[in-house]
Amino acid sequence: METRTHTLSRVGFRSSALFVCLFAFSLFLSACGPEASAPTPTPTKTPVSAAAEIQVKATATPEPPTATPEPTPEPPTPTPQPGNIAPFTGLPVEDPARLELHPIFICINNDAAGRSAHFGLNSADLVYEYIVDGFSLTRITAMYHSQDAARVGPVRSARFPNIWMTYMYDGALACSGSSDGIRYLLKNEVGFPYLDADIDDPSNAVYYTSIGSDYRTRMQASTAGVRRWLADMAQRCTNNPQLLYCQKVINNLLTPEGVYKTWDRPGFEFSETPADFSAGTASTIRLTYPGGNSVEWRYDPSRNVYIRFQGGQPHIDDAIGQQMATDNVIVITAAHELTNIVEDSLGTKGVDVKLYGFGDLRVFRDGRVYEGTWRASDQIPPRWLGPGDQPIPLKPGQSWVQVIQDTSRMSYE
Repeated sequence: METRTHTLSRVGFRSSALFVCLFAFSLFLSACGPEASAPTPTPTKTPVSAAAEIQVKATATPEPPTATPEPTPEPPTPTPQPGNIAPFTGLPVEDPARLELHPIFICINNDAAGRSAHFGLNSADLVYEYIVDGFSLTRITAMYHSQDAARVGPVRSARFPNIWMTYMYDGALACSGSSDGIRYLLKNEVGFPYLDADIDDPSNAVYYTSIGSDYRTRMQASTAGVRRWLADMAQRCTNNPQLLYCQKVINNLLTPEGVYKTWDRPGFEFSETPADFSAGTASTIRLTYPGGNSVEWRYDPSRNVYIRFQGGQPHIDDAIGQQMATDNVIVITAAHELTNIVEDSLGTKGVDVKLYGFGDLRVFRDGRVYEGTWRASDQIPPRWLGPGDQPIPLKPGQSWVQVIQDTSRMSYE
């Protein structure tokens, strides 16, 4: 059973009418389920056509996720952090004004080639990993809020989960294009800005940069480039408010003075001291993902962090020349449904991962594991809840959110 919470009030980057349209579209797609055949091979390049035709036909019902508890009354909204504390890291920032800016989400390739060239993930406040493309591989989206990143990559195309996560954090999304179906939603229906490299920077020389010729690794982004595009769009829409994209998205985000409205969403709960209701210790976390992308996190007590392995290899961030590490590993289960949106020239179908509602949760910090449930909606980022709906405080620092289909895909010891 799945519960979704959607309100029709406008908050930050919301447009209620647009969201209802998107939500209805998602429900229409959710009738589709995973096919029994083997996963479609990784595509060579997402095609771009002049118009998007989205046809949805029912297929087999997907295997249901692990049972989750019946809905209970909503827990209280997290206590606001002091003005200089980043809401998604719990760490202080030198300039509190930057926390009034909207978070930036960047789509990152995570196939074997992309993983070998990862750059800038260490600077993210929050990182999501989730299944895409016919249940054949995973993709990563990194969120930047409390600090900038001069280079992030390699950037790839948007997928369905990007819509849900960008909405609930009230952010802006930057990707290297998308399939026709997802592009139609992102450029016509959603209420947040979407920087599409194919449309907004086809030369890859204004807001993006290009390194080499391999499509899997060449595209690079930066937080400065995304914010420059946001500023350019604000100026353009101030000068030409009648433009369709301005009317549907940008105009609603600007003050009368032509600047973006102040960002305001609740953050996570943090504490330097771990909560006393852990379910035990956990020094190794194993997550089963398709396509040779399985993940392992190992606790390093000398640094009090978890270090990351994927595909059986240490996962390196080339920006620092070191293995990736994080302070919190957050594993959530969510319903995964195969849509009829074609994601590439090989006919691979997109996967809709339901990031609203609630589901099973494991939080790993300081070598301990906490069990509970997560809850999220289009206007409230996830809350990590333990027994009796008490918040599970995270360790101040970065977090990775690993989205899986059910708890059978996870083990830890």
